[in-house]
Amino acid sequence: MHLFWTVFLFIFGACLGSFLNVIIYRMPRGESIAFPGSHCPACGRAISWYDNIPLLSWLMLGGTCRRCGGQIAPRYLVVEATTGILVAGLYMCYYVLELRSGLGPFAETWPLYAAHVALVCGLFACSVIDAETFTVPLEVCWFVSLVGLVAAAASPEPALLPFVSAPLAVGSIGALVGLAVALWLQYRGIILPSFIDAEASKAEQAEDPESDPASAKAREDKPVTVAYSSDSGVNPRIEILREVLFLLPLLGGGLLSGLLVAHVPAVSSGWAWLMAQADGRVGWHMGGLTGALFGYFIGGAWIWGMRIFGTVGFGKEAMGLGDVHLMAAVGAVCGWIVPSAAFFVAPFFGLLWALTLLFGKGQHELPYGPWLSLASVTVMIFYDSFAAGLDAYRQFAGL
Repeated sequence: MHLFWTVFLFIFGACLGSFLNVIIYRMPRGESIAFPGSHCPACGRAISWYDNIPLLSWLMLGGTCRRCGGQIAPRYLVVEATTGILVAGLYMCYYVLELRSGLGPFAETWPLYAAHVALVCGLFACSVIDAETFTVPLEVCWFVSLVGLVAAAASPEPALLPFVSAPLAVGSIGALVGLAVALWLQYRGIILPSFIDAEASKAEQAEDPESDPASAKAREDKPVTVAYSSDSGVNPRIEILREVLFLLPLLGGGLLSGLLVAHVPAVSSGWAWLMAQADGRVGWHMGGLTGALFGYFIGGAWIWGMRIFGTVGFGKEAMGLGDVHLMAAVGAVCGWIVPSAAFFVAPFFGLLWALTLLFGKGQHELPYGPWLSLASVTVMIFYDSFAAGLDAYRQFAGL
């Protein structure tokens, strides 16, 4: 049975890879991922269904368009094959090699597996886009986060999510309400987005008809890290305060809700009553949802905290908001422990790559998204080993 599922999931993953190719190509260009259908990048003609079979069509046509003979980049084949390997490999790691304990049979836990597949595919697509354009597509992160929240709430027993206490669970709901309030305040213009003046200046410069054509062409061909400093016409330390203001309703809502359930008996009793309804099934589903919510906020908090303190300390925009949403999505699917551990593992992957580039040729300015993604998948798969190491350290330190 494992062989059947492994082969099936590889084929399914290759089909997902075909869709990821659409996302990777179109999203950075601001194109719709739904319309038009698949077409040749050289002549623009629609590709027939029999020429759009993952892996096979590219190999049979030799990486060319049947109609115009134009070259179709090998990346399409690589993305499809890699996605198939990731989806089937995740199944093998979880259900064949059993690297994650307590998961249970595939027939009962496939929704959580599906959420992890969505996360791995989303991280892969974001990493490729980030490596090419130094931007993370937020829509992909939002979709993965939603999948993680729904899967956690729908699962009767969230086997892959760490348990969170009642104050943290209710605090996560309060933070969600605070997020809604912050978004409404930003929509009404009461809280302005950060670096909005620098973005406007950049857009005007790009649209300036008197700008040097050669320089404009160079900017288009070479990815540029969007890290604003005082040279961008803004004060980064002041701009980052707008993000602090945005976060205040989240922090206030989370802290107030958590303190109420922790110190007010009536609120604590009400929460316990709710969790016990339907013979405890409400508690199962609420436990999964709040565990995913807490992971969402903690995952984003690690990067956002570094962004705020780094910007204040160095006077230059540190990290990117795309990385914040990326790690928030990891937390929504895996809970708070995976993004927390990945936050400390990612620098080692980045350092190894930096050392490799030091002795070779190529760009020396690296996006951080791929290393966060790689670290997240590593911790996600070898979660039990990380947890065992943490327990051993606690015993050693007497914590």
